[in-house]
Amino acid sequence: MSSTRQNPAEQAKALASQLKCPMGDTGQELAHSLNLWNLPMIVSALNALGIEEDDRILEAGPGNGGLLNYVLSLAENLHYDGVEISPLMYEQARAANNVFIAEGLAEYALYDGVNLPYEDGIFTKVLSVNTVYFWEEPAWLLAEMCRVLTAGGRVCLSFCEKDFMKTLPFTKYGFALYDAADIVALTQELPLHTVAVQHLHDMAVAGGSARLVRRDYVNLVLEKEH
Repeated sequence: MSSTRQNPAEQAKALASQLKCPMGDTGQELAHSLNLWNLPMIVSALNALGIEEDDRILEAGPGNGGLLNYVLSLAENLHYDGVEISPLMYEQARAANNVFIAEGLAEYALYDGVNLPYEDGIFTKVLSVNTVYFWEEPAWLLAEMCRVLTAGGRVCLSFCEKDFMKTLPFTKYGFALYDAADIVALTQELPLHTVAVQHLHDMAVAGGSARLVRRDYVNLVLEKEH
């Protein structure tokens, strides 16, 4: 009798692929888990940005948009844009948040992971949580984030650094690992300066297992010069 059960390496590869770009039924299920997995990091990133009244917020990699209501509750008169590489996540985010979209409070877009489909200088805050590992052209995407920021606008990248990521079996498959200093080095030619490097941790279930681990992560906050 043949078995279709994947071996650990195949499982790790499959999980890595879904984490990069969720698709199909598995991607849909994973998206709900990622909302919980990423929640502490998303909340801390938003706190680090200091969301204020009238902010226009861009999130790169919002997943299925399950946390939009929370984001829009942080201050008055906010507008939110989410940009995704996953067609499935884009479709789910729009479907889940159609009322917010209809009211002009939010919008979602698909992009190629490289070029942001927005005009210069229109966002006051930009964030991205647990996506840096998948950026095909990190220096360019950082430049794009800088381009769409207003003068004095801030970007927060929240991610797990190398030492922690190396302990996870799936990160050897298509993940680029960084420390905060690596990202800062990529911004040297940009009009961005470092505002904060916050080292934080929480307890989380390791991806692909039932193992509880201490997850160390960083919030890197950069500000566009006036």
